[in-house]
Amino acid sequence: MKMTIEEIVKILDCTKLTRDEDLLVRDISLCFASDLMSDVLRFGKAETLLLTGITNNQVLQVAEIMDLKGIIFVRGKKPDENIIKKAEERKLPLLTTNKSLFDTCGILYQNGLREGVKI
Repeated sequence: MKMTIEEIVKILDCTKLTRDEDLLVRDISLCFASDLMSDVLRFGKAETLLLTGITNNQVLQVAEIMDLKGIIFVRGKKPDENIIKKAEERKLPLLTTNKSLFDTCGILYQNGLREGVKI
């Protein structure tokens, strides 16, 4: 099943960190959750939505390498303005939710998204 980032914003009660509303119409069919960027690089698939609590520059580097479709920061975490600005330049939507990583995964799974893992 696919859903747009805008639909995910509503489902998870996310706050949009990047301003480009056009990016919110991207279709998402897979997501990957991890706080270890090495796991994202090793096991994640391209064109996936990343769920993480990591807010440093590494997450942007991994997003670029993996051609991710967006990032949701969990537990209310928010990267600094410099990272948000870089994401906007790269056309990468950033969101934050107050939900835990566990709850975020469960809610998205219940709504049809599946794990974006290399098999």
